[in-house]
Amino acid sequence: MTLHLTRRHRWVLGLTAALAVTGVGVGILLANGSDGEAVPAAAVSPSNISGLRTACLTGDAAEAASRTDTSIIWAALQDAARQRQLNVQQLLVPAATTDQALPYLAGLSAQHCDLVVSIGPAFTQASKAAAADNPRTRFIAVATDGQPAVDGVVTITGSDNEKASEIRRRALDLPATGK
Repeated sequence: MTLHLTRRHRWVLGLTAALAVTGVGVGILLANGSDGEAVPAAAVSPSNISGLRTACLTGDAAEAASRTDTSIIWAALQDAARQRQLNVQQLLVPAATTDQALPYLAGLSAQHCDLVVSIGPAFTQASKAAAADNPRTRFIAVATDGQPAVDGVVTITGSDNEKASEIRRRALDLPATGK
């Protein structure tokens, strides 16, 4: 069976469909209460729903890729997480200067990283300001021999295995959460 619509019926049907779509769009706009102004996004408050301590490894991605200790330190943090209930995360980002690195360190503190391990000169230097602004977060700078230590931040040097061992020990030494 074929339905044949006259030209007038097709025109009325098309107009009805257009009006229905327009009405739905206006209804949605009015239901959202939008008067053309952007509605501010709800504030996001990061939380650690597991309640576990968190150790974070961060640094400039290019610097971390060129170093031999990055993967060994990451493995040490993962080993600490397996031995003790501990969250670990890695954030390697393109940040070659101190000004670029500081927001990442502050962000990790805001995300409740209890221990922030930084790799590379930019993150090492930025960790001084981050540590001053976030006294509840422990900062460790992993430096190469000859790289200056930073006041107020634990600086670790030595062989790759010595660095990894010390990072692992410090991750395991984080106090219990009190749960």
